[in-house]
Amino acid sequence: MDVRLGIEKYPLVHQPCFLAALFVLLCTPSICDGLFTWQTYKSQQLDGLQALLKAWKSTPKIESNLAGWNESQKYPCNQDVTEDIAPNWRGVQCLQYINCFYTNKENTTRDCSTYIIGLTLQNASIVGSLPRDIGYISTLTTLELTGNPQLTGPLPVTLNETSLYVLDLHDNAFEGEFPFFGDEYESLLTLDLSSNALNGTAPTLKTIKNLQVLDLSSNMFTGTLPDLTTMHSLRSVNLSRNAFTGAVLLSSFFNRTENNSLSVLDLSFNQLTTDPNFWNISELGSLQELYLDNNLINGTLNISQLHALGLLRTKITNSSSSTNSTSSVLRVLSLMNNNISKVIYDVNDIANTATVIKLQENPFCNFSDPNDGTRCFCEQFCSISGSTEDSKRKIVIIAVVVSVTSLLILLVSLAALLYRNTKYKRYLQLQVQQRFEEFEVKPTIFHYSELRTATRDFNADLKLGEGAFGAVYKGTLPNGNTMAIKQLFAKTSKASSNKNLLNWHVRLKICLGVARGLHYLHALAHPKIIHRDIKASNILITKYYEAKIADFGLALFFPDEQSYILTKHVAGTKGYLAPEYASLGQLSDKVDVFSFGVLCLEIISGRRNIDEKYPLDKVYLTRWIWDLYRQDKLMDLVDKTMTLKDEEKMEVHRAINIALLCIQNEAEQRPSMEQVVAMLQGQGESEIVVLKPRSEEKLMENIKLVVEGKSSLGTIKEEDELSFLSSSRQSRKYLRDDYSTGVVLELSEIRLR
Repeated sequence: MDVRLGIEKYPLVHQPCFLAALFVLLCTPSICDGLFTWQTYKSQQLDGLQALLKAWKSTPKIESNLAGWNESQKYPCNQDVTEDIAPNWRGVQCLQYINCFYTNKENTTRDCSTYIIGLTLQNASIVGSLPRDIGYISTLTTLELTGNPQLTGPLPVTLNETSLYVLDLHDNAFEGEFPFFGDEYESLLTLDLSSNALNGTAPTLKTIKNLQVLDLSSNMFTGTLPDLTTMHSLRSVNLSRNAFTGAVLLSSFFNRTENNSLSVLDLSFNQLTTDPNFWNISELGSLQELYLDNNLINGTLNISQLHALGLLRTKITNSSSSTNSTSSVLRVLSLMNNNISKVIYDVNDIANTATVIKLQENPFCNFSDPNDGTRCFCEQFCSISGSTEDSKRKIVIIAVVVSVTSLLILLVSLAALLYRNTKYKRYLQLQVQQRFEEFEVKPTIFHYSELRTATRDFNADLKLGEGAFGAVYKGTLPNGNTMAIKQLFAKTSKASSNKNLLNWHVRLKICLGVARGLHYLHALAHPKIIHRDIKASNILITKYYEAKIADFGLALFFPDEQSYILTKHVAGTKGYLAPEYASLGQLSDKVDVFSFGVLCLEIISGRRNIDEKYPLDKVYLTRWIWDLYRQDKLMDLVDKTMTLKDEEKMEVHRAINIALLCIQNEAEQRPSMEQVVAMLQGQGESEIVVLKPRSEEKLMENIKLVVEGKSSLGTIKEEDELSFLSSSRQSRKYLRDDYSTGVVLELSEIRLR
């Protein structure tokens, strides 16, 4: 039997009638060996349980939440019969009495009466209401239905017909008014209806004289507080979080006798008024904890008067011992969040009080100059501040010592931090200088203030353009030198996605401008520079469509005497990286040539080099162009928004061929930027001629580059044309239709990317 025997909430063991109910004789093996024992129930009790099952049939997971509850199972508790024993109904407690009688002459079969005395279902997710048929279970002493937020409806009046000791229905959704409790409830010890939606005035409870625990909190009761003076056994009353109004008359809660037992009274979160200054010791009785938070109590609280009336606990010092004891009155007086603006007290009240007085969230606690009272009543830190000069002097000395020590520690920490930062900056500068000295270049390091002065605080009028990582400004140094200054974004921004539709003449001009810029970096700058990040977002365009290479954040100075270098740190942008650089870290000027080829294809096609909005075979621009080359459909690459004349189509086809030369897998098969400039200027003619494949295993056919005429670049001579791509290639002459002489250069084994 699962009946709670807690002393505070369910003190059943102190009740004579309960002890008598426990005096039962259950059938034991020594008594019942060889006997058949039949248990009988009153049919009304079984009907009552079946009515509950019918009312709660919508309960989810009923097989676990209401385990054992079954219409086909007649009895709720285990039966001592020859049939298979069925499981108990969850939460149902039964009791078998001693009044068994024999039903046959041989005295081998007995009939014993069994009663349902308890129903306990906690957090069972019950859905439904509490039917009137609960009254059929008249022997019910414990009804605990808690934590079922979908258990709704009014409380049935038939609860009066039961023999309840414990009625606990907290944390449900019962609604309506509280039913009248008559004399039948004299045996009720615990009544907990908290956290429901009950309304109306407080129930009349005068007839429940033996009630010990009353909890009606968190409902919607209105009106004045109930009269509980006839309840001589009350120990705890909780009427908080309702809408009770009127004055708090403590005499309504006590029987005014010396044997009252109420120790905890919670009336917080209502709309009550009271004046604690008019309480007296006879009204409080044995009350130890009184909670009146969040009500309408205002005015002045006279702590001295409460001490004088004996309502507060006082520390008593035993002359023979250093320990303190307290009197048996209020231990906690909580008046938080009211409208108490003044508190009357003296130093002895704070020094001798043992009662915890809580006045937080009252106007009294908002004073800007806290004193002993505010610390004691608003922070529960009760002590007397020393008033002598020595005490004040000690406080000043301690404050000064602590302040000076803290200041010294702070200054030392700041000095150490500044020294560390300065040392680290010097280290970085030395590293940069050493790196440049490897290539015999001595950089000029500017302070940020100098750059601000040179650009007039980065004036928008001096802004030349903007890339993915920052904006470029024109700056003028005090000596008159002009330079480009890039201001990096604090957070990398994405490049603009605006579509500016350009004709073929402008696009060719941009390609040629980028090629000339790279030619300068590779051939005319000393030492030469490898940009490493040639891409569309790093090309700035003037209003006259002149291309400017920007964003030299990844650029490297390249030794003139080396053809390539190896690096462990590969930098650049996906889709623009040359194969030998991306996979082997092999860096040369041909890395920029590859990126330039990809850029030219982007300019001609009007799309990104990697664009997932296209079909899978067109996502990667470099792979698609080689597919088009195999199918002899190179012009399918051209931007559909660009209208071309016949002569322009030939130029576009020529530019595509040049780009194909730039994106070959083998670095030595790519032309230099010097050669690319010559071809783009039309001083040579290029075409890709498919020769007969040497092997079916080749992914691409051999390619011939036909270059005619003489370059106008000073560094390119007719006799040097054979070295444009590889010194190991064989040259041969052929005659065109006009019998002019040309030079043919074979480019072999160009593999599909």
